[in-house]
Formats: sequence, structure tokens, C-alpha cells
Amino acid sequence: MRDLRGMRILIVEDDWILAGDLARYFGNMGAVVLGPAATVEHASMHTEVAEAAILDVNLNGRRVFPIADELMRRGVPFVFFSGDEDIVIPERLRHASNLRKSSDSYAVFDALFPPEKSALAGSSPVTLSDNVFSLLPKLRLAARLLLGDVGASDRLVERTLERAIGEIDRRRAGVSTEDWLNAIMRNIARSGGTSLLH
Repeated sequence: MRDLRGMRILIVEDDWILAGDLARYFGNMGAVVLGPAATVEHASMHTEVAEAAILDVNLNGRRVFPIADELMRRGVPFVFFSGDEDIVIPERLRHASNLRKSSDSYAVFDALFPPEKSALAGSSPVTLSDNVFSLLPKLRLAARLLLGDVGASDRLVERTLERAIGEIDRRRAGVSTEDWLNAIMRNIARSGGTSLLH
């Protein structure tokens, strides 16, 4: 179980029992729980400071998509948590996981903080359709877990992307964009992560 000490996680959920369960689960891992928020208006009060979020898609008949848009703009990872099967997620937000409310807290954690994939598992061919923009929230979160500082994390993501541009010709075939960028990020953090803190 990863240490989420001090990480601000926004929970947007109008079912108070479910919201309480999620809040306890992440709170026990050291996270600072924002909310739980049961309305779009209440959730919007936390979007500027949230570092990850769990979003109920349907809040008493209103969609949570404006909150998701704001989180995506800031590069904050989030997952949708829905009890409705007939709600269509807008194309621009489909990179986020969409879990059923029957999923347990462990599944929510794994969707929000995916375990690193083995480099050996990357058997799919590298294509230009890999969307780096959709990976930014995950990269930002990985940097936050490595360094524990928001400003330094953003600098680490910037350096990772700069180095990736310079090393694109040396990228190994069969390695996903996500795994490749995470490997670069870990190397930068190991060799000079402390310099990013200043």
C-alpha cells in the first residue's frame, strides 16, 4: 500500500455512506480528504488544490464534467465513479477510468494510482497515436509520489518531456509511451531529484 501522506484527494459523491467509506479508506493512507462534496458547486471550491480526485458522474441529476474539465486543465489525475450505465462520458474525458459503484476501494485506488506495468509486458507496437497529453495527469502523479513536492514534481515532468524529445530516436520498440516516460522520469529523479526541490 502506498503512502499518500499529505496528498489532497477530492471526493465528489452524493451517496454519503459511499463517500464516507472512500474518505476513511484514503484518510487511513494519510491522504487529506477534500469534501466529500455532494454538488458541483461544493466540488468546485476544491479543484484548485486537489492533487487527485474521485468523481461521481451523476450528482443528483447534474453531471460532474465541469469539475473533470478543470482537473484535466490542471493535470490532476481523476477517476469517474458511477452507478449509471447509460451516461456517456465526453470524448475529451475518456482517458480517465470509469468504475462502477460496485467496485471496492482497492479498485478505486488502483484506477487512480495504477501500478507500474512491467517493461516486458509492453508487447504492443509503438505508434504515433500514443497520446502524451492524456498521460500528463499520470506523469504528474508519479512525479508527486517520487518527490513529494508539487512545484518540484511539475519541474520533473517538464524535464522528463524535454529529455524524451531529445531521446525519441533511441526509444526501444515494444515499450509503451507511459513506461518509457516513467523510466526517464525515474532516472532524472535518481540522478538529480534534489536539485528540483529548489
